[in-house]
Amino acid sequence: MSETLLTRADIPADQALPSGPLAWQRTATIGTELVFPHAGERPGAHGTAVVTGVSPHAIDWQAEIAPDAAVRDLTVICSGADWSRTARLRHSGDGWECEAPGGPATIDPDAVVRLADSPIFVTWALRRLGLTVKTGPVRAPSVRILTPSLTVVPGTATYHLVSPHRLRITGDGPAVTYELDHAGLVVYQPGNLRLAR
Repeated sequence: MSETLLTRADIPADQALPSGPLAWQRTATIGTELVFPHAGERPGAHGTAVVTGVSPHAIDWQAEIAPDAAVRDLTVICSGADWSRTARLRHSGDGWECEAPGGPATIDPDAVVRLADSPIFVTWALRRLGLTVKTGPVRAPSVRILTPSLTVVPGTATYHLVSPHRLRITGDGPAVTYELDHAGLVVYQPGNLRLAR
């Protein structure tokens, strides 16, 4: 396996993300997420998640990414039985514009964007930062969008590709470890989710 995971253009064809739909099963609560990657003039993806538990809800999101896998535009709608809320982050070139419950947040212009419990955003972060096993831990400004509240949480996270198939993220929330496939796609997060093949 090549250790470099940069942009789609830099990754050999056998390490590119699938062009078809991806599905993850949640294991901590009953739920699934279905993601549809898309290319073209505005590469990115859109996804839908359904989550049960204490606060059953559905999440619909649409993301656009830059050639370096940086999220540049993200809209998330979260809804339950009698409520709905929306968050939107857009990178204007100079910085982030943020519309979210609780008001706008101050976000570092270079922040890595992650939608909580949505594993495709982890893969984009991995590629955006150009992580390899040899780079060791990389500290980067980050912003997480929590669900179902859609609270926008800026911070700093450390991303560490511990091995070609294991990524650990610490610093901007609870420490999390992900198991990856050869293309850097999340296949398993212990106690939380797994890729449905």
